[in-house]
Amino acid sequence: MKVVAIILAAGEARRMGHPKALIEHEGGKSFLQSLASTFGKAGCGVLGVIGKDGEAVREQHPSVELVESPRWQESPMASIKAGVTAALEEGADVVLLHPVDMPAVRASTLKSLLKAMGESEEGLRPEFESAPGYPVVLSRTAAERLVGSDVAQLDQALQGLKLRRVSVKDPGVVVNINTPETYERLFGMAPKLAPPPKRRVKKTGQTMPVSSPGMEMSVSPEE
Repeated sequence: MKVVAIILAAGEARRMGHPKALIEHEGGKSFLQSLASTFGKAGCGVLGVIGKDGEAVREQHPSVELVESPRWQESPMASIKAGVTAALEEGADVVLLHPVDMPAVRASTLKSLLKAMGESEEGLRPEFESAPGYPVVLSRTAAERLVGSDVAQLDQALQGLKLRRVSVKDPGVVVNINTPETYERLFGMAPKLAPPPKRRVKKTGQTMPVSSPGMEMSVSPEE
C-alpha cells in the first residue's frame, strides 16, 4: 500500500508574518521539515504543496518533494487538488492531508491511524477530546472524489465523504500554530525563521558543508 502525505503550505500567512513552512519548530527544523520527518517516520511519502513564497520554500527544503499550486490565490481547494492530483499520479493508495501550521502531530499517531484504516472505508479523521483534527486520511476513491468536488473549502468537501472519527490521545492533531500569539504562547518567543540548510559542495577533492550566503563556511579536516 502506497501512502502519500500532502503538506499544505501554499497560503499567504498574512497573520503570521512569515511563510509558515519556513518558521522554526524544534531543533532548528522548520515546520515543513519537522512534518516531513514525522510523516517519513510513519512510512509515508511526502509532497509539500507550495504557492506564495514558493521559491524560498524550495531553497530551504532541497530534500522535500514539492508541488507548485499555480492557482493558490483562488481558493484553498485549488492547492489541495494540486497536491492530491500529484499524489494520485504517483500511484497513492492512501492520501493524508495535513496543514503545515500543525507540526506537533506524532509519528505514532500517524501509524495508528493508518493501521485503523479499513480497506472498504473512504477515510478517517482523528479527534482529540471530541475536536476534529488532522491529518485527514483518504482512500484513493475518496481522494478522487475530492478532486472532482466543486466546493471552495475543504470542510465542505469532507462533508460529502464518509469519514470515520478516530479518538486519539495526541493533542498535536488539533494544535494549530497560525498566529504569532499562539507561537509565542507555545515557545516563549516571537516567531522566527528556521536556520538555512547546510549544503555540501566539492572543492579540490574535499567535501565541505556550506551554509547559505552570509553564513560561515567550515571545511572538514583532511583524512
